[in-house]
Amino acid sequence: MATTGLPTVVSDAYELLKWLVDHVGKFPRSHRFVLGERIETAMLDLVLLLVEAAYQREAKARLIHQANVELEKVRLLIRLGKDLGFTSLRQYEHACVQVTGIGRQIGGWARFEASS
Repeated sequence: MATTGLPTVVSDAYELLKWLVDHVGKFPRSHRFVLGERIETAMLDLVLLLVEAAYQREAKARLIHQANVELEKVRLLIRLGKDLGFTSLRQYEHACVQVTGIGRQIGGWARFEASS
């Protein structure tokens, strides 16, 4: 994804969103439309919050905080998918590495905004 002018975290979150959409599409039908949809929606909301924060001036800190909350929701939902057996340990580790990296970037962005 070309994100000229956008922070790297937007690209990273977008790539995780693509991976998650593909992954949750393989959940059992009985959970795809509940848990899978919640994971997709939370991740999409996260990406959109990050894009909005990139273009805001006044409410940037609030949007970054909301993005961090949304990331925690994604983290919890991914763990639930693993605990229910819909995500392998390898897939879970991949998702955790991505989520942790995104979290670090959001935290750095929040610290930068607080010091500005």
